[in-house]
Amino acid sequence: MVSSESRRTRRGHRELVVFGRRAVHEALGQRPDDLAVLEVQVAKSTASSFRIDLERACRERGVEMRSVAMSEVNALSEAPRHDQGVVARVALSRVVEVETFLEQHTGRRARKPLRLLALDGVTNAQNVGMVVRTVVACGLDGMLWPRTGMPWVQGLVVKASASAVYRCNVLRCETLVEGLHALQGAGFEVLGLAHPGEARLFDHAPAHRAIFVAGSETHGLSGAVRELSDATLEVPLVGPVESLNVAVAASLACFHAANLLAPSESAATRGETAR
Repeated sequence: MVSSESRRTRRGHRELVVFGRRAVHEALGQRPDDLAVLEVQVAKSTASSFRIDLERACRERGVEMRSVAMSEVNALSEAPRHDQGVVARVALSRVVEVETFLEQHTGRRARKPLRLLALDGVTNAQNVGMVVRTVVACGLDGMLWPRTGMPWVQGLVVKASASAVYRCNVLRCETLVEGLHALQGAGFEVLGLAHPGEARLFDHAPAHRAIFVAGSETHGLSGAVRELSDATLEVPLVGPVESLNVAVAASLACFHAANLLAPSESAATRGETAR
């Protein structure tokens, strides 16, 4: 797991606290370009077999494993009932400001199509994590991630994404509207998913640069995002349902965007690491 966001000042920060045996092992198994492991602490009272495996993983990663009192582990994890005697401080490597991302895609790099995704008013961390997993699976260029209005990277997001969030380019902004304004000013087409929409999702060919925005299942797109949108697209529904879960709708947009790209721009060759 990842420590909950107990202080607002941590929102938007790269550094997280990961705890629990499986979560720490998964963190150690990530590529250094995706995730920096800063520190690993294990309680002296932890079973020796686990400590041996953990020490081997730390040695392979070049990270020192510190044996400390259980109270120190609990203090760092802030979750003594769930940390299983092991905790790590990690730092996300793929978090950049929107402006930095745009600077990285100028000149010759501007020739490459860019596909992004954003969520509007989605506060369920599990839904956010499932969307992140699809963004990475489809090889999209990243997610626009505001500091306000949606959960920052935390335990449920990491778990629901199956740790894919470590490999997702995160374009950090203060609010969603501010981030969309910046992207739109750099030539991005803003495509809001809505029902009803002005066109069908699968009939629309996005511009060279495009960002898809999915709203919450309850409220849909906010008025401000609708006003910003260059077009609203709907997922065609045949059966007697009013809407789809946001993770499902966003996934359909991701696969549509990925399928429209040329084979040379597929997930195998795209997705440069944001710095």
